[in-house]
Amino acid sequence: MTEHAVYVCTDPGVPAFGRKGCSIHVQAVLRELVARVARVDLVTARIGGPPPPGLEDVVVHELSRPSGLAPAAAERALVAMDAAAARTTAALLTADADRRSPAIVMQRYSLWSCEVMELARATVARGVLELNAPLIDEQANHRSLVDVHTATARTRRAIRAAHRPYAVSTAVAGWASTLAGVPVGVVANGVDAQRFASARRSAPDGPLTIAFVGTFRPWHGLEELTTAAAAVSATGREVRLLLVGDGPERAAMVERARRSGVTVHAVGAVDNSAVPGLLAGADVAVAPYPAGDHYFSPLKVVEYLAAGLPTVAAAVGDL
Repeated sequence: MTEHAVYVCTDPGVPAFGRKGCSIHVQAVLRELVARVARVDLVTARIGGPPPPGLEDVVVHELSRPSGLAPAAAERALVAMDAAAARTTAALLTADADRRSPAIVMQRYSLWSCEVMELARATVARGVLELNAPLIDEQANHRSLVDVHTATARTRRAIRAAHRPYAVSTAVAGWASTLAGVPVGVVANGVDAQRFASARRSAPDGPLTIAFVGTFRPWHGLEELTTAAAAVSATGREVRLLLVGDGPERAAMVERARRSGVTVHAVGAVDNSAVPGLLAGADVAVAPYPAGDHYFSPLKVVEYLAAGLPTVAAAVGDL
């Protein structure tokens, strides 16, 4: 049995102990490591808050992350942070010389990261790389990417160096495998079903309550959800939208729904521990993604199913 695991996330947009969906996933992976490994170290660019329940014994090493820089300078700073993550990991692995089994070095793929996986490949540690998105494409299409060549080269190096590269969807696996020229497995996102079992609703009553959990952004199909809820309401059935989460589109969506005569209960951003109890008050849950190319593995859908809810999801990607 492995005695030591180092989990690395150098993406400044992923607060390890935060409330975002990516954060919840990081925490779930860490809990699985804690349950199986004697010591777990977390090397991260952003902590995001105090340790959630069950992660109090994880040893945290926070990296210095860049801020307020122009895009090209920020990219260079993130390359330097990757090198710092590798040095921190190397120091942690040095203490493993007397351990009977090799350490696991697990990294959430971050743009500009490759040196941690290369370090693991050069030692007795086993490198596991989790790929959640085609970050090169995301950065170029939705933010700013100056040095495409270096970003591509470093991503290719990371995938090739990992002993076990895997992606959360077939689309991401195909992208990564094509880029690096090596096989990439698929392990879809999951949740601890036991967290939801005790909160399952036994007998729905009152209005038809439709739940949506997530960040309120255009690509989550919020207009489609409002239109569908209004259509059900027009049949004479009392409808209530249960909206869990926050984001730039939340206020507009609430206003559209109320103008359509749909009752809205918008609870805002909550701790993930509150989600099972909120879903227990729903009759059905939705993931109304618009048509298009989708590569993600949404946690919300797995949470809905774990809560025992009938789930209406768009037929996109692996859904």
